[in-house]
Amino acid sequence: MPRALPTFLFVFLTASCLAAQTYMSDPQRAAGRLLAGLHATPISHSSQVAALASPCTLEISMTCANGLCTSTTTNTGSNVCTGEYFSAFFASDNSIDISNMSTTLGLTQCLDSSISGNSSQGGFAFCFGIASLGPGNSFSATAHVTPKNGSTGLLPVIGITEVLDPVSTADLAFVYVYNNIDLLSCTPRIAVPPIQQSGLSYTVLWSAVTDPNTTFQVDESTSFDFSAGVTSSTVSGLSKDFTHTVSQTTRYYYRVRANSCSGAAGPFSFPSDIVVQFTPPATSRGTDAAVPFGSTQPVTFTIFVPGASGKVGPLGDPSYNAATDKPYLKVTPATGTIPPSGVTLTVTADPKTLPPGANTGTISVTNGSTGTVSQTPVSISLVTPVTPGVKSLPPGNALIIPVVTHVNGATGPFQSDVRVTNAGPSQVTYQVTFTPTQKDGTQNGKITKVTIEAGQTIALNDIAKDFFGFGATGQVSDIGFGSLEIRPLNSSSTATYASSRTFVTTAVGTLGQFVAAVPFSNFATLVASLLPGGTPSAKAPVLSLQQVAESAKFRTNLGLAEGSGAAASGHINVFDDQGTRLASVPYSLLPGEHQQLNRFISQRAGISSLTDGRIEVTIESSTGAVTAYASVLDNITTDPLAVMPVNPNLISATRYIVPGMAELPNGITNFHSDLRIFNGGSTAVTVTPTFYPQGDGIPVSAAPLTIGANEVKAIDNVLPTLFSVAGGGGSVILTTSSASSLVATGRTYTIDSTSGGTFGQFIPGVTPKEGVGVGERPLQILQLEQSQNFRSNLGLAELTGNPATVHITLILPDSKVTSSTDVQLSANEFRQLGRVIEGLNPGNTYNARITVQVTGGTGRVTAYGSVIDNATSDPTYVPAQ
Repeated sequence: MPRALPTFLFVFLTASCLAAQTYMSDPQRAAGRLLAGLHATPISHSSQVAALASPCTLEISMTCANGLCTSTTTNTGSNVCTGEYFSAFFASDNSIDISNMSTTLGLTQCLDSSISGNSSQGGFAFCFGIASLGPGNSFSATAHVTPKNGSTGLLPVIGITEVLDPVSTADLAFVYVYNNIDLLSCTPRIAVPPIQQSGLSYTVLWSAVTDPNTTFQVDESTSFDFSAGVTSSTVSGLSKDFTHTVSQTTRYYYRVRANSCSGAAGPFSFPSDIVVQFTPPATSRGTDAAVPFGSTQPVTFTIFVPGASGKVGPLGDPSYNAATDKPYLKVTPATGTIPPSGVTLTVTADPKTLPPGANTGTISVTNGSTGTVSQTPVSISLVTPVTPGVKSLPPGNALIIPVVTHVNGATGPFQSDVRVTNAGPSQVTYQVTFTPTQKDGTQNGKITKVTIEAGQTIALNDIAKDFFGFGATGQVSDIGFGSLEIRPLNSSSTATYASSRTFVTTAVGTLGQFVAAVPFSNFATLVASLLPGGTPSAKAPVLSLQQVAESAKFRTNLGLAEGSGAAASGHINVFDDQGTRLASVPYSLLPGEHQQLNRFISQRAGISSLTDGRIEVTIESSTGAVTAYASVLDNITTDPLAVMPVNPNLISATRYIVPGMAELPNGITNFHSDLRIFNGGSTAVTVTPTFYPQGDGIPVSAAPLTIGANEVKAIDNVLPTLFSVAGGGGSVILTTSSASSLVATGRTYTIDSTSGGTFGQFIPGVTPKEGVGVGERPLQILQLEQSQNFRSNLGLAELTGNPATVHITLILPDSKVTSSTDVQLSANEFRQLGRVIEGLNPGNTYNARITVQVTGGTGRVTAYGSVIDNATSDPTYVPAQ
């Protein structure tokens, strides 16, 4: 070796045998633990560096195939990254060995777990040494991965690069990435597209086995246990195409086994299934045809144009012209007449060049007599193969949506539409895992993979149905309900954004709620290695959800989700606004489990009525990581709003801003806002409220409020009640003289004049820290739309009392062209841009994304989108990420 291995390195490697179980349970901190031992004592160098080095900006990606993992680390910063480099690979459990590591950076001192002599711990390998990496340059590292103890399957491997200052041993950079390596066995894994249309072919795929020369037996059946309608085929290779023309929607099951492996026929794979649909399902709001990604076969479906009652004028039936706004859609016949009975048009979609996810266009039909135009959205969803799979501990840059669903209900289908953005500089492959509700996620689940290009947003419409097959038969008993994990497989980038809207489609329109994608690093846990920095807080983590109720007006469904793949337990406490604990209910979650407890306050907590209150979820187990949500439904309209959790122990600020507060009392478009302020601190605080009207109006101050510890100040119709403002809109800014722990939230809603029910949206308050300033990464707002069905407003608010210049960019899903505009915000100004997409891109726009970047001034800015159903006026609040 060029230089002596430090003594403490051998000490550490001995200790690593004892720490093996820690590595197994907490792999994303394994590198930090190992490398902490390496640099616990300053490293002696043959040529000491004289000055402190500069922090580095690195990105890492990794591929694993054929027993070899290769990581690539790139310097994405502007300075040369010089320091003590540690490049490493780790197994996430003790089932694989890692050896024979090398790098292209000239790190010649390399070790692996073979020197420890402990076969019960997970494998690792690392190389280290002084090196430099210039801006834009990359280096690669490779290592061999082999199974231990007959291990098989897709097993996670972690790749790490850490750079230390050679003088102080301080971190200059630390990046890590997950990917899976396929360890072959005699049991293949099968992958089947979730949906195909009648008469079109699809491909069933499976993995190789240890015998490369075997043929395979592929069984097809119409029953999960292969007791009915079984056909068998012998196949040489790893795929087989199938086609079914059906008169009614039918589910087909597949399993496969090797005919020869280790001297005999191998075991069957776990079954997987596909639904062949007779016709694509349609609602009053459009049609969505799902086909396998990569399909080249045109898809046809129909839309109906109703006619007028009777003849129109002496010339007979009115003429029409039909057109589409997307090149991959064609409508026939494009011209004709509309009889009183209506006319059926055929739409043909060509999927050949389309990306994964939903690709949506509009069929416009113009009535020649009246000049009126009817518009119908049509989507073709390119869906990726699904394999049975289970949950494991995710990396910190994974996102988890705590609940997605598809239910074929009597009032209309409930569904969850998901959007995922890769805002990073390179292509990323995501592993998307669905865990069914009330199941152990390490034993049950379905997995698919989606690749997203740099800068692209994909629409995973009706994700439980289109991408995992739940509810695809249309039968009432066919439902999907559970949590969703979105895991970057080959990248350490944190530039992944996701959002979800869960809604029901009625004959009139949709009623829905935004459900946030929660970064795994934000889950509540007592496991120190899962916490940012690996250091537990002095206070136990809690998840607080306010503005919940169980009364004649509202009911509350409470959801819990475990994210780490380990069991968790704690208590759910219910408080009134005075801070009195009314009930404490224990809970326990299986690894990766989702639970939804409907009407929790009355049926689980035993509280018959709670006009306004707060729920607090604690985690008390030494394992597991938990998030929560509350879905508060109006009992008259059934309109839901999702309350997302906050840990008040992590809040410390003197300013809190709640945008989008309104009082528009008249007419159908009336809007009102309620405000809740929770003091999560241990002492009473005095809060000064100020209302800043939209468009830099004259601020209105209210008398200070004193809020006791653990108390919620509930203020309904906040603008007239607190500020004597009879009409208008803007933001409410709450200030305290010293750092406090407040949670401020609002609800803006409209009241139906006939029923008295409400349609509303939950609005979380923000602190200046949660906004962005000059030079910071832009805010991302997903899931926006401008069409016959929806309109989107954009809200902006300055948070610090300083002016700011804001650059707004509209990013379209199927175009490289963007539209943008600049907005000047005064200090504390709130501004809402109505129909913002229409102003930037006239016409129908689906799956739009807006970025908000501060390009000037000293202020900090927050933003949100409000997506409003044009038929029901139901708004969905989409916070910026």
